[in-house]
Amino acid sequence: MHSFLKYTYSSSLLLLISFNLYAEVSPNKQREDSINNQIIEYLFDADIIKLSSSLEDNYNLVMNKNDSSQYSVLLLHGRGLYPTEPNVMEPLRTAFIDQEISTFSLQLPVLEKGKSYYDYKNIFKYSDERITSAINFIQSHELIIIAHSCGAHMLFSWINNNNIQNISGLILIGAGAVDVDQVMLDKLDYNIINIPILNIYGENDHGSVKNHSMLFGKEIKRKDDISSKNIEIRNSGHNYLDQGDSLVNIVNSWLKSL
Repeated sequence: MHSFLKYTYSSSLLLLISFNLYAEVSPNKQREDSINNQIIEYLFDADIIKLSSSLEDNYNLVMNKNDSSQYSVLLLHGRGLYPTEPNVMEPLRTAFIDQEISTFSLQLPVLEKGKSYYDYKNIFKYSDERITSAINFIQSHELIIIAHSCGAHMLFSWINNNNIQNISGLILIGAGAVDVDQVMLDKLDYNIINIPILNIYGENDHGSVKNHSMLFGKEIKRKDDISSKNIEIRNSGHNYLDQGDSLVNIVNSWLKSL
């Protein structure tokens, strides 16, 4: 009798977790509008394009297009942030502008503050559509995608559901970040991805990020993939505070090696 009750309780708990994980959730448009208004106030070096998808309208793509650019870069920011956040996106964005490389930084969907990776998992269908609409707008046959933290999760989700034939390379920064007692649900099958990947992580990054870096390192070694790299930034945490120059130098060096 006790075993039956324990089994019933465990089954119900698993069903409840599953229901909550995949419950219908929408992005927080009020918070996103607040973010957008703040960006418009101080952004003078780029055009702000309004994109739409089959799921929603009017989200921002911060664009610096150069007709002579040898390739294009799409930037995907971290959880609850914005296309010009100062630690990761903005150092990279401004560096590419200075190099006259076409650069596009996408506003990804956000939730209210305090939400976890599992909460954000519920809105990945929105980020899938946003990434698709951005790529369709960019229309580049040489596209590099750079994704930080939850942006990497959203990128993984998009890759698992779409054709990546026009993507020339991926740069992952702080990939694999999940909250305590949570596990990464969207993973990349590196066996079927045949484009170069740069994985960057901080010396003092989250344990889940460092675990991802170890798995990634084993995969590229097993495949004898000399184009892909796994690089640690010393004295850096997950948000790469004051590490903008290091990020730019590592990314530029890797891109030049391709």
